[in-house]
Amino acid sequence: MPAIQVTVEIAKDQVSTIESVLLAAAPEDEPPALSSFAVEPGEGWKIDAIFAEPPDLNALKVELEAAGVQKESLKVADVPPVDWVAESLKHHDVVRAGRFYVHGSHHAARPWSRYAIRIDAGMAFGTGQHETTLGCLRALDYLAKRRNIQRPLDLGCGTGVLAIATAKSWPCIVTASDIDPASTQITLENATRNGVGHRVDPITAVGLDHPALRTPQRFDLVTANILAQPLIDLAHDLVRALDDTGTLVLSGFLDHQQTRVSAAYRNRGLRLVQRYQIGDWITLVLAR
Repeated sequence: MPAIQVTVEIAKDQVSTIESVLLAAAPEDEPPALSSFAVEPGEGWKIDAIFAEPPDLNALKVELEAAGVQKESLKVADVPPVDWVAESLKHHDVVRAGRFYVHGSHHAARPWSRYAIRIDAGMAFGTGQHETTLGCLRALDYLAKRRNIQRPLDLGCGTGVLAIATAKSWPCIVTASDIDPASTQITLENATRNGVGHRVDPITAVGLDHPALRTPQRFDLVTANILAQPLIDLAHDLVRALDDTGTLVLSGFLDHQQTRVSAAYRNRGLRLVQRYQIGDWITLVLAR
């Protein structure tokens, strides 16, 4: 039988509950592949769940509706037998951003460079393809030409591409944090594969809520490629986490969201140093 994809559209505060319902619908040894993401613009979220073995769809629909999913927000479709890894690699091209060369293991020709970064498509976000990741890499290339960094933080590290780029640019220990433990594990694996595993320290944390992120010794560089609203919500904590010479690289938001994101940091004493726009996506470099 073909795999089944269940898609639900929900509010942000429902994500955890609905993920639990979807996970419970499959055997523990064969959970569905979950993908939860914000739908821009707005506060709505979408969850895609692919079940290798189709669950009891009638029972699942009842559980989802009881959890608050509207009938019109629930879709079920067959998933054709496709080699999804191969398909994803078709769209995983080499990314060049200043000194950085981001590639997958499937690329036949790879120049040797200390700034080459191997990232394969996988569970976490960040193969260098997205405009926000590219903008952050360009920002890191810009900063590497202008200042020394000793204590950086990559907040929302995903696959670790920005943490790896930071570790390759400056001889320092990079703290890499993410809310998802799978991401911090993937970050460490990718950092090790790229020869900087000993200089990347992965931490699972919600925002800056972790003892290692709230020490008296503050950060001189923070990269945060997340979403607009979390960046606004974290503005107070992120600015407090910066030392007196600190620089912030912010991305993950669209052009029409820039005014609100910028205001949250400008009101706390930061100034704009550099701005990158790739498509509709913005990356800002801010400093005290």
